[in-house]
Amino acid sequence: MDKLNKELIEIKKELMKLDKQNKNTTLKYKKRQDKLHLFLDSTYDTIPTEKFIISSFWQDAYQNYTDGGYITNDQYISEVRFKYEINKLNLILKKHLNTTNRALDIGCGNGRYTNELAKTFQEVVGLDLSKEQIKKNKSLNTDKNITYLNENFISCDTDKLAKFDFIFVGDIFMYTNDNDIESVFRSLLTLLNKNGLLIVRESCFNIGYENYRSKNYVAYYRNKKYYKSGIFKDKFCNSYRNYGYNLYDLEKYFSVYPDDKNKIKNKIFSLEKIVKKYVNKYTKSSYFFSYKV
Repeated sequence: MDKLNKELIEIKKELMKLDKQNKNTTLKYKKRQDKLHLFLDSTYDTIPTEKFIISSFWQDAYQNYTDGGYITNDQYISEVRFKYEINKLNLILKKHLNTTNRALDIGCGNGRYTNELAKTFQEVVGLDLSKEQIKKNKSLNTDKNITYLNENFISCDTDKLAKFDFIFVGDIFMYTNDNDIESVFRSLLTLLNKNGLLIVRESCFNIGYENYRSKNYVAYYRNKKYYKSGIFKDKFCNSYRNYGYNLYDLEKYFSVYPDDKNKIKNKIFSLEKIVKKYVNKYTKSSYFFSYKV
């Protein structure tokens, strides 16, 4: 690793320590943060630093949030978003998939998707880079057709995973830099059986920005068109907006119409009508992008 990235990683470690000490308003903190962001915005190659920031963020997310996968401590958002997503996912599976032998859940987090997939598939593998979370999942797992693995998919040996009829990936590309996108996508496709289905859930812009990188914890927010073109084009089937993602943007709506919280929970797809009417179209959203081999 080059000298610059070693220095930037040390700066990030120092900033993380100051965050935990609640000293993130000091002049020292601002100067160190400015230096980090200066080079992240520059033309220098900071990919090693970006990868470190992404990995560190997700290792901490499981400790800092009751539901690390959704990065929220709001029980309502967590519950309703998952209910919406699993119902939407089941509709997509019924439309595009005929064989339900093996499924792979990449970035499985606390295993909530893994457990749901086990109701449909004979064998499910949940994979996540968090050693502690996988250890916890294994200790709580009572389903014999679920296996949990502590691996970073981007760097793991995919040969030992064998083939799958279905692969679900939660936000893997928004944490993958441009240089690695094609190799990751190709690796996913090689794990699919013939007529197998890949669903990628990605946070992205509906319109406006073509590519935007968040500096605070490094996320690559791309335009939704990105996942339908280029290397994705030949395998692309369809895209489905994930309206559950925009629950985060309905704070004012629920303040005015608090009773609608229960209405949405009981009639989950009513959320779509509300988001369309009250959430700005320039706001980031999430999509399920489906691909077949």
